[in-house]
Amino acid sequence: MRISEPLPRQTAADASEREHGYSHLTVPLRQRGLECTVEYGLSDYIVHAVLPDGSTLIISPPQEPSPDHPPGHPESWLVTRGHPDNSAIHEVIYDSEPDGPHARHGGSVPSLLAAIDARLDQLGMPARPATASPRVSAALALSPTAQRTVPTQLPAASAVRPALPSAQPSSAPGR
Repeated sequence: MRISEPLPRQTAADASEREHGYSHLTVPLRQRGLECTVEYGLSDYIVHAVLPDGSTLIISPPQEPSPDHPPGHPESWLVTRGHPDNSAIHEVIYDSEPDGPHARHGGSVPSLLAAIDARLDQLGMPARPATASPRVSAALALSPTAQRTVPTQLPAASAVRPALPSAQPSSAPGR
């Protein structure tokens, strides 16, 4: 007789994110070790991800006015990083709103995640485990924009003031 392990219990946060359509963002962020919540903003849901230094990423669709779009798949995104106790830490990581530097990507979730991953890499955050990539791919597959868009390397935002040290260059031979 084969005994299987019990399935992990579903948390209220997981159910809430699926209900609001943001698990395609929270799953990849949690795989990088970040604590995430989804809360209602001014007119749409926003994702908060807490970094180890106490700063927070806020991932938000446009808040005013709220366009009609499927939950979690707006026409554009804005990602900022700030610290509740240090007003000097404020940066725009990604802005695909119509006049933003990443406007050409619109509501593309792969482009959004690529920009967030690039900044988390710069801040020295651990990479997503290789075993997590199928789940991330599955989460991205839920996005209608992910099926139409090829992720690209994005330039860093111009208003960056990092609080964490940059990743050190590799000292491996041949680099």
